[in-house]
Amino acid sequence: MVFLGVSFSILAGIVCFLIINEYIQYRRIKYIKKTIEDFLSGQDNLTVFTNKNDVLGELIFEINKLLSSYIVQKQNYEKEQNAKKQLLSNLSHDVRTPLVSVIGYIEAVIQNRIDESNKNDYIETAYNKALVLKEQINQLFELVQSDANEIVLHFEKVDICETLRQVIIDFLPIIEKDQIAFESDIPDNEIYISADKYSITRIYQNLIRNTLIHGKSGNYLGVLVSQTNSDVYIDITDKGMGIQKEHLPFIFDRLYKADDARTRGGGLGLAVAKELANKMNGNIEVLRSVPGDTVFRITFPVVE
Repeated sequence: MVFLGVSFSILAGIVCFLIINEYIQYRRIKYIKKTIEDFLSGQDNLTVFTNKNDVLGELIFEINKLLSSYIVQKQNYEKEQNAKKQLLSNLSHDVRTPLVSVIGYIEAVIQNRIDESNKNDYIETAYNKALVLKEQINQLFELVQSDANEIVLHFEKVDICETLRQVIIDFLPIIEKDQIAFESDIPDNEIYISADKYSITRIYQNLIRNTLIHGKSGNYLGVLVSQTNSDVYIDITDKGMGIQKEHLPFIFDRLYKADDARTRGGGLGLAVAKELANKMNGNIEVLRSVPGDTVFRITFPVVE
């Protein structure tokens, strides 16, 4: 009888323990469910608490990872949406300004409101502003294509040096007009990379244009091409005011404006160049930037 009594007591204790434990786990599950519901209703800063003896510890750990990941993705999404709104706002201003100017100059010519001797100047000014407008629209179009993964790259062997020379020739009128000292060191031999020729041209154009605008105070443009066994480097240098240290981490961000001059072009040129380079296994970085010496470096792997 004693044995049976002891056995019954032990069994009763086990049953009670299981019932209590089941109740505790039920409450824990209800707490987890309520926390997730609150989280999904908009209360972002929530975490499911646990301790080392919690049998649901591993599950709760994974739930907390999921909640944290959701918060990060939501913040990134909101940041991206705000950036797109800012993009449209900036571009609407940047596009409207040259467009209004183009219309104004052309109207003045059509309506004969200017002297005959000034007509050519008005037409040339309208043409130059139309080119600025075209460039801004091209950058926006490329950015939209990149977001939608619609940029189709046609890879081929491209001579990095010859492509660079062709782009520089297009900029020579601006360089001469603004009396910018120009130095280049481009090898005579071919250096090939596997890339899309149009995209390589766009990268050169955007970086040189950026240098001529923001480094203009230094009246200098330098282009240097160097090579190792595996990579080719294109360094584009100016002697302007430089980029302040706090701006450097964001210089390739879309719409980022480190100075007032960067409003021209909507802050897209460097972002477009960076994204195109990355799509072709290359990279763009600011090698150094101090007053009187700013260097942007483009890097691509060479091919035989």
